[in-house]
Amino acid sequence: MRIVDLTHPLADGMPVFPGLPEPSFRPIASVPRDGYAMTELHLLNHVGTHVDAPAHQIAGGDTLDEISLDRLVTHALTIDVSDRPPGPIPLAELESQLHHLHPGDILFLCSDNARNWGTAAYWTGWSYPDLQCARALVECRISAIGFDGPSADPVDSTTFELHRLGSRQGG
Repeated sequence: MRIVDLTHPLADGMPVFPGLPEPSFRPIASVPRDGYAMTELHLLNHVGTHVDAPAHQIAGGDTLDEISLDRLVTHALTIDVSDRPPGPIPLAELESQLHHLHPGDILFLCSDNARNWGTAAYWTGWSYPDLQCARALVECRISAIGFDGPSADPVDSTTFELHRLGSRQGG
């Protein structure tokens, strides 16, 4: 098994979802001065690389600490969608790959948007399933879906349909 860390570094000045407060990281102790290192953190749970728990969109849904780690540390399938324009992916574009998914797998959609991290293009430069495609993925009983973008829904979404669909299905 190969484990891949997909985490963006947490740091002052890091990109945050439009409208959210910026995080801050303040060293309060250092090894040379205090014999130990410690940093004071001020951040929301939706900065950088993160997992949306069902409770993010569903009242009474599981919180992150209630999600079993075997849902997050499991087999994964990565589908490269970097050759298409950013935006919603219709089911027809992924349908031929769905037989590779097994219940409990994680699906990663790679639109090569990580190259835009820290720029305005990051907020619009990724691909995500449209609603019909997302429903088909839920039917595959996958554990989770990951994107190289800031959200399951477009940044300007007011309905959060994709968030809600995944949250109702337990993830």
